[in-house]
Amino acid sequence: MRVLYDTYWWTSGPISGRVVVREILRAWRDEFPQDEFVLAVRPRDRAAVAAEFPGCRQVRIFGRPHGIATLTQYAFHARRHGVDLAYTQNFAPPGVWSAIFVHDVMYQTNPEWFTRPERAYFWLIPFFARGADLVVTSSQNEARRIRDHNPRLRRVEPVGLAVASALTDADPVMPEVARGLDGFVLTVGRLNVRKNLGIALSGALASGRLTPQRPLVVVGGEDGRSADLPAGTAWAVEQGLIRFVPRVSDAELAWLYTNADLFVCLALDEGFGLPPVEAAHFGTPVVVSDIAVFRENLGDHAIYVDPHDVEAVAEAVRSAPRDRLDVRGLFPTWHNCARNLRESIWKARQNLET
Repeated sequence: MRVLYDTYWWTSGPISGRVVVREILRAWRDEFPQDEFVLAVRPRDRAAVAAEFPGCRQVRIFGRPHGIATLTQYAFHARRHGVDLAYTQNFAPPGVWSAIFVHDVMYQTNPEWFTRPERAYFWLIPFFARGADLVVTSSQNEARRIRDHNPRLRRVEPVGLAVASALTDADPVMPEVARGLDGFVLTVGRLNVRKNLGIALSGALASGRLTPQRPLVVVGGEDGRSADLPAGTAWAVEQGLIRFVPRVSDAELAWLYTNADLFVCLALDEGFGLPPVEAAHFGTPVVVSDIAVFRENLGDHAIYVDPHDVEAVAEAVRSAPRDRLDVRGLFPTWHNCARNLRESIWKARQNLET
């Protein structure tokens, strides 16, 4: 196949978006070396993309937001270069065979979790996705949600996600937030209402497991509709029971995952939910919300809890095992995801031809 591949989010946008764009392209190239890529690249990313994919033809993409660029420019480049399909993020270029990756449609089921500007942008995605010949997403659970709320879409298939190679290949480095500690409980994610951080903080504090030498380390910055934190948060920070750090490097995050006593994620919903999968990959026991997507992705390798029940969270944190997990080889790789994507594209195209 000759593929117009969307790299718009190579160096900007949500971390999950950047990871998916980069990792899928790398694995697709490795798994299917006979395929040819025409890379749609913003001018500022040309050198970085060319350094990793020398010899791949590039076409320049201008303007923002991403949706406008996709709708106005990608179809022109697809026709000009005679590609078999365009593979893009969220928006389908009109008039060409396309497969698009949609992370989630939680804004359709729970609009109250998002700001007005977010909703205004996100609500365009399902409308323009109708032009796609194939919609792919991360999990079976999210594929069902997309189908249920968007019956006019032609085909929706899950392809999976995996732990970023930037984490798995990193040489772990201790971040400053962990210096002098005997251990710690960890949570990672954007600080918004959907991540349910308030219950996580309240439950961890009520567990009695936290001390100044074994605090809760919270990695993540504010994003979207902010979370309401419990009244005792400021006191807990002053006492050293909770430590906030807005961001860490990949090497520092790998160290935190490797050395945490326990990982906690009480998100109210997720399209996939990479952080607990990342923590389990590094051997850290995990306590997570009892939601379908975590059951799908973590199976028996997690402790599940009602994300609204502070006492249940406290008991789960208090009684979580101290032993490290051994889940080597149990989670998909990016090569699995690339094969799933390529197979879904092939089947969709065969179905069209017949």
